[in-house]
Amino acid sequence: MAKRFLTQCSLQALSTWLVGQSRRFSSQGLPILLSKFQDTGRSACQPRCVDRHFKKSLHSSSALRMSDWVYTEDLRPELDMDDICDNVEKIAENIRRRKGDADVHEVVELWKKLKYLEKELNDLQDEGSSPALANHLDLLKTQIRETEDVFYQSAARLPNRTHPEVPMGGGDEPRLVMLIGEKPSFNFPIKSHVELGEHLDIIRIKNLGHVTGHRSYFFKGAAAMLEHALICFTVDRLLGRGFRAISVPDLVHPIVFEGCGMRTKGLHTQVYQLDHRKHNMDLCLSGTAEVGIAGYFMDTVLDVAELPQKKFAISQCFRAETTHSAEARGLYRVHQFMKVEMFCVATEDQSEYIFDELIAIQRDLFTELGLHFQVLDMPSHDLGAPAYRKYDIEAWMPARQSYGEISSASNCTDYQSRRLRIKYRSKEGDLRHAYTLNGTACAVPRVLLTLLECNQERDGSVSIPKALQPYMNGKTVITKPPGGFLHHTRL
Repeated sequence: MAKRFLTQCSLQALSTWLVGQSRRFSSQGLPILLSKFQDTGRSACQPRCVDRHFKKSLHSSSALRMSDWVYTEDLRPELDMDDICDNVEKIAENIRRRKGDADVHEVVELWKKLKYLEKELNDLQDEGSSPALANHLDLLKTQIRETEDVFYQSAARLPNRTHPEVPMGGGDEPRLVMLIGEKPSFNFPIKSHVELGEHLDIIRIKNLGHVTGHRSYFFKGAAAMLEHALICFTVDRLLGRGFRAISVPDLVHPIVFEGCGMRTKGLHTQVYQLDHRKHNMDLCLSGTAEVGIAGYFMDTVLDVAELPQKKFAISQCFRAETTHSAEARGLYRVHQFMKVEMFCVATEDQSEYIFDELIAIQRDLFTELGLHFQVLDMPSHDLGAPAYRKYDIEAWMPARQSYGEISSASNCTDYQSRRLRIKYRSKEGDLRHAYTLNGTACAVPRVLLTLLECNQERDGSVSIPKALQPYMNGKTVITKPPGGFLHHTRL
């Protein structure tokens, strides 16, 4: 068949036919040729735990959605295409319930096209060698490379599977798993954490536009000590639970973000990106240590006896926070903050109890700090791309008169490991993709603001929880300084 086709068609005709095939298989009419490292054209990327993921990206055009993912030949997802092809409608329904923007039908069509072109290449290679045939082979190889680029760009947008107990559907609310602690009550007018910080002269938020811009802050005095105390308290508890410390870089390549299921391009991305045209490097500022720890395990093969791996990292987190919200002033939503992050690599059989352990650690930490909080099983449309199941913890914040998110934990199954090639060797000797899980142990600004508001006294002072006092040099109360306030006036 291939020989008859070649004898009847010129090189130009073959080229025209291949382009026609690509248009037929590409339902969105997207350009086929994609460079290995594309110009991202903006300066941010979006982690999974900010603003509940992907909500606003749904309104972008098909072409923009495709270009939101940075696929490179260095990092091809090791997808289970047999499973995807056998469960197209089930996956399409999962995407709909998660409010994702992937198109599994397009992924399958591109896969079929790729397999068709590869078969054509094999058939032509069996025909022998000649200058004319060599030209045809080069053209076909180019078309295969280009189709692979489009296929992996499209396939990278597929979300993870969803746990059967997760609340389903776009209108579903989170399921309350547990409510812990007593809600604080006051017999006096309460202050917000911003007012308390100014009154006690421990937080500076005003007049920073000329220094750092909006959504920024300075901790000083007792607030800076409290930040340090929260980190030390959390680290001590994690070490006692068998976690091991790791220090991660703040600058990470976009492909690691992509491998974690986080977009590095698009209108509503959340992580800052260096301008590689100026710095001659393609790097992003990490919005969570999850990315750095995942990158540490990237392209590794562990022995099953080494699992589970339980790591934690203390890191600065950088987030663009492009969303408009009521928390424009204060510590709830800021561009840079300290966080202690937990990250685990496990087998499938270990993943459920590791997930339960992450939640138990979070629950114990916040209980020891005396917080009133609720644990929520998040619905499908709030999972983002990588999570199979996600629990959020929301603490009561008196000034808001509502609960606010202070922590989350996610079981990402093999979603990230297939994209980052994190594997382990089983007892039987075969290679399997590991399961990855992550959880926030302490997002300092949100926990700190909750502690300030919940422990305030009538005179504007703040009681320090007993669990933190050993890390505060024995200090039990934060009081207003006798004088010497530093007044800030922009000249």
